[in-house]
Amino acid sequence: MTTEKNNFLQSLFHSLKLESYILLKWLRADLSNLAEESDLDILVKPSAVKKIVALISETESIQKVEEEKRLGVNHYYLYFKNGDFLQIDLLFKFIRKDLIYLSTKEVFENSIEINGIKTYNHSTLLEHVLLFNMLNNSGLPVKYLPYFKSLSQKEQAFILNKFNYKYGTTFTDLAATLQFSQVEQSAIYKYLNSLKENSLLKKANHQIDYLINIYRQIRENQGQIITFSGVDGAGKSTIIKDMLDLLGRKYRKKVIVLRHRPSLLPIISAWRYGKEKAEQKSVERLPRQGGNKSSISSYARFAYYYLDYLLGQFYVWAKYLVKGYTVLYDRYYFDFIIDGKRSNISITSRLPKWLYTFVAKPKLNFFLYADATTILARKQELDASVIKQLTERYQSLFKEFDQKHSGTYLPIENIDKATTLQTILNHTL
Repeated sequence: MTTEKNNFLQSLFHSLKLESYILLKWLRADLSNLAEESDLDILVKPSAVKKIVALISETESIQKVEEEKRLGVNHYYLYFKNGDFLQIDLLFKFIRKDLIYLSTKEVFENSIEINGIKTYNHSTLLEHVLLFNMLNNSGLPVKYLPYFKSLSQKEQAFILNKFNYKYGTTFTDLAATLQFSQVEQSAIYKYLNSLKENSLLKKANHQIDYLINIYRQIRENQGQIITFSGVDGAGKSTIIKDMLDLLGRKYRKKVIVLRHRPSLLPIISAWRYGKEKAEQKSVERLPRQGGNKSSISSYARFAYYYLDYLLGQFYVWAKYLVKGYTVLYDRYYFDFIIDGKRSNISITSRLPKWLYTFVAKPKLNFFLYADATTILARKQELDASVIKQLTERYQSLFKEFDQKHSGTYLPIENIDKATTLQTILNHTL
């Protein structure tokens, strides 16, 4: 782990030395070697929250902080000046929708301290992670099995039997917990619903809190659309793949990649060949190889795909954006303005350009480009003259749209991948 993140973690647990907290889901690994994709889940009391928030605000190496408040938990996303990232989740209660599934009082009662870190005992660890995953329709994550298997046979039997006895489950061994079971889940629900914390009245209050939380999430934490345009060979696929990995793995964001359009409607050839065969033919065919010269056919094709954008933008909003997803578009509507031939459409740019008024305006739009020699070294699919012409037209369009429409329209010369990614991240995060 790099110094800034490591120093912060040392300061964090030093500041919490006299506070009541529990580091959750911890497998006793050295926190100085915390994996890049790992976050910290900490059960806290109000005084501990104040210290953590104060430390975050006072740490000079933290460049940016994002906070999200959810039902029973506050998420803090810490962006360090050297590029490090850390997510800290501060939990106040263990709740899934309207159901309290674990007592915070019992968790604190089972607190132990290891090398100056306060956590819970093995039995409570198993109880927490198994309940959490079973209630979310999955089994115990595989990463926990080697840890529990490292315990003595006697302790393995003890913690599993204790869980079975309390929740009425029938797991035969720890390996059996890896698989989700509807029967075991039903037994868990039966026990939890019998608790006074989940009485009818309290569950009703929890349900109201849950609905308020959903409303707040929709209102305050909308996702965003990021588009990538460029001629074939400009490096879009590589950059999108790396962005997908960075945003999803390192920064723990929900990410989805869409190709060219919302695709609520299938590609036109699917009506003739079927969806799978049409998609296969589309992948195998080189770009800009369609032979359509008919104005009527071109306008019909454009109208069909434009309808997909009009209807599909609401579909994308409902399915992804309200849930906080970052949607990465591999090409976007701009292709119809600049390079309709790529979609076998032969019309002037005036109509699709004007109709962009009614299409969703993405927050970030990146046009990746390079000189013809560089592109032809990557892909030999277009002539140098075509590459130059399309690049100039895209740059002109992005310059115009950046002044005319909401959002950012930024051309980026994609020569060095690391530089390109950093430029995109500077605008994204």
